[in-house]
Amino acid sequence: MSDRVLALVAEGEEAARELPMPVIAYFLIAFAVFLVLLGVTWSFRNTAAKLGSPRRAPGAGTAPGHDTDGHQH
Repeated sequence: MSDRVLALVAEGEEAARELPMPVIAYFLIAFAVFLVLLGVTWSFRNTAAKLGSPRRAPGAGTAPGHDTDGHQH
């Protein structure tokens, strides 16, 4: 009797270890997610330079009436 129980338990363990998809499907899903995240990252390239304040050329003087940060008085 115990041999039959062990055989059934062993069969149940093997069935529980099956994946719902083939292994290549997990790779393809992970790769697609990676590409989407790469696209999101790529869409924000050079954003800091676009939003930052304009830089002055070294040695350039300030115009009269302007502070060093560009605000008028």
